[in-house]
Amino acid sequence: MVEPIRRTRLSQQIVAQICQLIRQGLFRPGDRLPPERELSEQLKVSRASLREALRALEISGIVEARHGGGTYVRDFSELEVISPLALVLEASDDMVGDLWETRIIFEPSIAALAALRATPADIDALAVVVDLQSGPFEGASGNERAVALDREFHGAIARASRNEVALRVLHLLHQLLYDGQRHFITSSERRAHAYVGHREILDAIRAREPHRARAAMLHHLQEVEAFILSEVIGDPHGPRPRDD
Repeated sequence: MVEPIRRTRLSQQIVAQICQLIRQGLFRPGDRLPPERELSEQLKVSRASLREALRALEISGIVEARHGGGTYVRDFSELEVISPLALVLEASDDMVGDLWETRIIFEPSIAALAALRATPADIDALAVVVDLQSGPFEGASGNERAVALDREFHGAIARASRNEVALRVLHLLHQLLYDGQRHFITSSERRAHAYVGHREILDAIRAREPHRARAAMLHHLQEVEAFILSEVIGDPHGPRPRDD
C-alpha cells in the first residue's frame, strides 16, 4: 500500500519509500512505475521532489528512465539487497548505510551456511542467547546488555557457519557499526522486533533449512535497517511540514 509521507528531507524519504515498495513486491523488477503525476499524488509530494528522488534512484541503478517510455524498475535479482539507508546517506560521510548494505548482502548467506553446518552445541548456544534477549532491559546498562546480546547472536551464527573468514569479516562489520552508538539505542519496540527476528532465524537453523534461514536473516536485517532509517529521516507517520 502506498502511504503519504512526511515532507522533511523529502527526496530522501521518497527514495526510501520507493525502495521499500520494491522490496515488498508492489513494484517488481521490469515494472513501469506509475506516471509522475499519479505517483506524486499517491505520495502527497511535489513533482519536483519526486523527480529529484527518481534521479537519485536512476544514478544508483535501481530504476531506468526510458525516453518517452516512462521509468522502470531495473530487472535484476539483487534489488532485494539494495539498502535504502545507504542511498539516503550516500552524500554524507556516514558509513552506516554502506555497512548495512554489506550486512544485507553478506549475513543471509552466513545464516544459510549455519543451517547446514551448525552442531547441536552451536544451536544450543544460539538458543541460550535468544532466551536471554527476552529481557527485561532497563536503563542505559540494559541497553548495553541488549546490544551485547545482539552482537553475540550474530557472531554465534558466523561461528556456526564454520567459515573463519566470514567470522572475521562479521567481527569487523559489527565493530564499525557498534562504534556509532547513536544508531544502536534500542527502544523496547526495537528489542521486541529483534527478539522475534532472532527466534525465526534460530528456528530455521535448527530445522536445517538454509533457504528459510537466509530469508529470515534478510527480513530481520531489513526490519532493523527500517528502524535506523526512520531515525535518520524521521517518522513517516509524523507531522508533515510544507514542501517548500
